[in-house]
Amino acid sequence: MAKAAGSKPTISDGARDALWVCASAAFAIGLWELAVLMVKPPAYILPAPLDVLVRTWTDRSLLLSQGMATMGEILAGLFLSIAIGIPLGIAIVAIPLVQRLAYPIVIAFNAIPKVALAPLFVVWFGYGFLPRVLITTSIAFFPIVVATVTGLMSIDPDLLRLAAVSRAKKSRIFLHMRLPQAVPSITAGIKIATSLAVIGGIIGEFVASDRGWGYLLVQASGSLDTTIMFSIVIILAIVASLLFYLIALAETRLVSWHASKRSI
Repeated sequence: MAKAAGSKPTISDGARDALWVCASAAFAIGLWELAVLMVKPPAYILPAPLDVLVRTWTDRSLLLSQGMATMGEILAGLFLSIAIGIPLGIAIVAIPLVQRLAYPIVIAFNAIPKVALAPLFVVWFGYGFLPRVLITTSIAFFPIVVATVTGLMSIDPDLLRLAAVSRAKKSRIFLHMRLPQAVPSITAGIKIATSLAVIGGIIGEFVASDRGWGYLLVQASGSLDTTIMFSIVIILAIVASLLFYLIALAETRLVSWHASKRSI
């Protein structure tokens, strides 16, 4: 039975979703364990899930202390991406000159491999927290810009014509019609940016860091310590997933009226 438009998700809905996430994780771990049992690869090629879990617990202090730096870079880069991406997307739609001049530059900048930019950021801003945050931002902001532009441009033309006939001001049309309709698209862009922010944080640490999970990955790869590498990769996947679901939860609260939030 379809839920009424605008109905809010219940606690039971959230619990059911959480159970499905846990079931999906258990299924993936089961496939991993099955592959280890059937193929029996060396531990430095593919460690068993239990070995990774034990190593994660054994080195929990190291992983936690190094992870604080990485999480700071990820969150700072994501927030900066939102702070830049949404206003830039609004400006591209609202100001034709910005659309003609800035949008092509944004697209071209996104096409540049960020690994190539990372050494330049180090030269310009030094070997510290700032270049890693900027690398993260440079990777994560583009989907937010595109999603904002797409959402603002996707309003029904009939609504715009109706507003024009009613002699509504352009500013009111933008604030009360375009922007609310664009919120689902903007939050979708932010959800994509969460995983890109995690990637950006690790890339920054590959190039310009002496701490963090990315730094540990580089060190572990040199000694073929695959178990700790798997541990870090799984932690990164959990972090990216949690950020995704947090944005999805906020999206549900903000746009519960939207058709995409109705369930069957």
